[in-house]
Formats: sequence, C-alpha cells, structure tokens
Amino acid sequence: MEQKRIWAFGGGKGGVGKSFVAGNLGILLAQSGYNVILADLDLGGANMHTWLGVNSPMKGISEFIGREVHNIKKLLIPTDIPGLSLISGAKDGVEIANLKHTQKRRFISALRRLDADYIVIDLGAGTAYNTVDFFLLADSQVMIVIPEPTSIENAYRFIKNSFFRQIFHNSQNFGLKSVVTPILRKDNPHNVNTPKELIDYFNKLGGRATVFIEEQINSFIPKMILNQVRTERDQMVGPAMKKACLKYFNLDVKFMGHIAYDESIRKSVLERQPLAAAYPDCVPIKQLNKICANLLKDEKEFAGNNNILSQLAL
Repeated sequence: MEQKRIWAFGGGKGGVGKSFVAGNLGILLAQSGYNVILADLDLGGANMHTWLGVNSPMKGISEFIGREVHNIKKLLIPTDIPGLSLISGAKDGVEIANLKHTQKRRFISALRRLDADYIVIDLGAGTAYNTVDFFLLADSQVMIVIPEPTSIENAYRFIKNSFFRQIFHNSQNFGLKSVVTPILRKDNPHNVNTPKELIDYFNKLGGRATVFIEEQINSFIPKMILNQVRTERDQMVGPAMKKACLKYFNLDVKFMGHIAYDESIRKSVLERQPLAAAYPDCVPIKQLNKICANLLKDEKEFAGNNNILSQLAL
C-alpha cells in the first residue's frame, strides 16, 4: 500500500457503539493482512484496552501530548490479534481538554509516521472541538448512529458542527477568515444556522467565496454506519438520513451499511473478547465484513477520482 490511511469513528451521542465498530473493523483489516493500529482517542473515557483484553497501559496519548513520551512508537501495545497494535487513550480528559490545533496536527503527523497500513481512531462522544478536529484530520470520517431520536438528532448536529469547523480551519488559506468568523457565531447577523444557509450565503458573495465553498462541499463527505438495528423500519433510518442531509444541508453523506443488534455482542463484552475474535461467524461480523469492503472500495474510488482530476489539471 502506497500511503497509510487514517479512519476516524465519531458521532454525537455516547453509547452508540463507536468502540465496538472501530475495534472490530480494525481486527477485520488485520485479518485481511493489513498492518493496523487502533488509537483510542476517547479523551477521558478510554476503554479500548479493556475491550481487547489488554492490561491497563502505563502510558498513552496524554504522555505524548504532554511531551513526556517523545517517540510515539513507545506507546504501541501488541494485542493477541496478529497485525493489530493499540495506542491507549488519555487517562484524564481534563489535562488535555484544551488542545491547540498545532498539538492535534502534531499527533496526527506522528501517527502517519508509524509503520502501518491503516490507523483506526476511536473518538469520544459529543461535538467538542477536540473530537471534531480529530474527525476532520482523518482521511475517512465515519459516523456511528443508532436508530433512536436522540442519536439521529446528535448525528445531524455532529455533521453541522464538523462542516462549520472545517470551514473555519480552511477559510484562512482563502483569505476569508474575516468573513467566516462572524458567521459562525450563534448570534451572527446573517441568520446563518445550517450548512445549507452557509452554502447559500457564500454563493451569494460570489467570486473567491463561491470557489471556496464548492471545494469545502466536495471535500466534506462523511460516511455513516447504522448500528443496533432490530427491525426493517430501523434499517430505513440510514438511507433516510442520507436523503435528509442532501435536502436540508446540501451535503452528501455516504451510507456504508447497518449492523444488527445481536446477543453475541453483549456476550463478547462480558467475556472481554472482541466479537470478531470470539464469534467470527455471527451476523454482525458478516455485516461488518461487508461494511469493511464498502469502506475499502470507497477509498479506491476516491483515490482513482483524485488521480483523474490531478491528470486533468496538468
């Protein structure tokens, strides 16, 4: 593989199964022959080591951020899964609650230097800047949603906040920061509250602003996985959310598939064994294998399109 890829798994609400999905997809990638690192970025609530049956690590991300550990390789913990390593999360979320963007970039750059094909990041719940920024710094941004009103509502909020945050970060390169900053305030005078309203506002400005917003729309295509599906009606939530995002936000969200609720998941948690290792033939793992294939296929298509665009630009 020419370039390592970073997959980030987020979503507004806690308890939707981000660690479950990220961890098992990491295992499935490793079982497919890739060299994989799982990075637990649930700052303050890191539990991936428990889920993998690994003893509580002495050092994790906190120590690298605080420059107590200078070489990120020293944080790598081997697991029982061949080809899979773990980087544990922060012991105390308070100590790294206000990370500077340069610190986040330094951490992601350090991850990219590690010897791996895929780095799978498990993010915490909520829409705090730390979570959203790490989500945006990844190559593939994947949201986990469950078919419940609070999760769906939080997912829409997560999409909106992520898009607005991307606009904020990238506006400086276009010399548009002075335009963007007042718009992103809650009490903004232009009454811009949704991505669609933001897109319309930039298009009305025309010129450089229109070019900028088009670039942002094209580069912001989060993916979505629907978890804990129990009924046929539940299955419809994913495609319905994709349609709603296009209609009300003017943003494309790719639906990667759903995972059924299954008792084997609860058993694997109680047994402190990943589902992919303990119950490899269960329905959720078969569905996760399909999702993994969809994610890999999407990456190849994206890379192919980028190559075509770069050739056209020459």
